[in-house]
Amino acid sequence: MAYLIYDKVEQHVTTQLDFDPSADLAPGTSTSYLVFEQEAIDMENDFITNYRLNAAGDGVENPYKGLSKAEQHVKFTEDQVKIHAVTTKKHLFQIIKSEVRHKLEGDFGQSSWKVERAQEQDLINGNNDAMRALAIEKQAIRDKGNAIEAELAALDPSVTADAIKIDEMLHVITQRIHE
Repeated sequence: MAYLIYDKVEQHVTTQLDFDPSADLAPGTSTSYLVFEQEAIDMENDFITNYRLNAAGDGVENPYKGLSKAEQHVKFTEDQVKIHAVTTKKHLFQIIKSEVRHKLEGDFGQSSWKVERAQEQDLINGNNDAMRALAIEKQAIRDKGNAIEAELAALDPSVTADAIKIDEMLHVITQRIHE
């Protein structure tokens, strides 16, 4: 028998031990790990990280059992991309909002040169055309942020191709908002 350490965040087994590491924890201590006492993993035929929580949640199993180690590795990698895409997607929504807010506050805040210049132009010309143009520019930035959010919302992280797109979007969000 072995003690298999399952990481709840990464959603797979990370370690196999011959002793129970949770025995040293104070009662009621919460961790991001679960410990299962099960048969030792056959490391010649399986990767330890392939082991996932079973449907009952009372043990771990290798969903890729019977595949070659190379095939198991491919399947594991695809599944990890999907797992990370879910949390990345949530994080990307926060980044989009933050980038839009940063752009608006930086370029269009009350003390920005754009606002000051527009106010002066409107004062000189006796109208509010420059401030209106500024408001239209700000709305375009908000619209661009909303469009990026809609594009992100349409992606399904359970589909490998969409999960990969979510990871790629992290690199282009700031560029698209600051265009």
